Amino acid sequence: MKNSKFKKLKMIMSMVLVFSLIFAFAGCSQDTDSGDVVEQPTIRVTSKAWTEQLILGSMVLQLLEANGYPVEDRTGLGETPVITPALHAGEVDIYWEYTGTTLMTLMGHEQVSDPETTYELVKEWDSEENNITWLDYAPANNTYTLMMREEHAQELGIETISDLVAYMEENPESIRLATDVEFLERVDGIPGLEELYDFEFNRDKVMTMAIGLTYGALRDDKADVAMGFGTDGRIPAFGFINLEDDKGFFPVYNPAPLVRQEVLDAYPDLAEVINQLPPLLDNETLANLNKTVDVDQNEPEEVARQFLIDNGLIEE
Repeated sequence: MKNSKFKKLKMIMSMVLVFSLIFAFAGCSQDTDSGDVVEQPTIRVTSKAWTEQLILGSMVLQLLEANGYPVEDRTGLGETPVITPALHAGEVDIYWEYTGTTLMTLMGHEQVSDPETTYELVKEWDSEENNITWLDYAPANNTYTLMMREEHAQELGIETISDLVAYMEENPESIRLATDVEFLERVDGIPGLEELYDFEFNRDKVMTMAIGLTYGALRDDKADVAMGFGTDGRIPAFGFINLEDDKGFFPVYNPAPLVRQEVLDAYPDLAEVINQLPPLLDNETLANLNKTVDVDQNEPEEVARQFLIDNGLIEE
């Protein structure tokens, strides 16, 4: 009798063990090379909460999903002071950051105007300090810019900031500048620009306003030159051009995907998949994508999806 009870107990324990193994393997996959059981984490994709970032975050999210990766949408989480600690703590896994933001805001490094130098500095720092890997950076540069109406710039023969300076030297009363107060005062704004290019804007012709209003002032011919940001969607929408910073004054803000190294270790092909995106994103492309949302009133997710389809990265 006791032997029979023992056999029944042994059988029950065996069944419990079998079911435990089944449940354990349900959340894991087998590494066919080593035989080890490796957890396959869900990849949590995040972004900042404004147009360009929502588009970029959605691109990564949809691209990974189309390639069979398990993903979770955390886009629109917040700004750098919110996202960076979350990334370091392992609460999110991927987002696009700007090289200049990490260099100057997080590292406290002085301004650098060369894209490759900036990228190598932030890449090395984040890898050593935070176990974060920077994937390839995009050629788009969302830095400060001086804009003009394209037709007006062509009429005056101005393509670069040096061209603008030369024109102003001959016509000191002619150029009206629209800017916000911060750009007028900060070292990486008008004061530093004037020092490097050896000129001065006529302060009687300088109009200060909220930053978003500079685009409208230029469009409505209330200004001849306005400060803005290089990939803003209103630049193509309003027929503006960015004057070339031919002396390399403004710091660079190239966007690049940041990924926790643990996630890259779990998915060895992940970097190759995501690195298809950055080379496709120059200033003109990103500005037009932003325009499609901000001016044409399309959703960031739809704009991102159409971009991926147009570039053959996902199927329609």
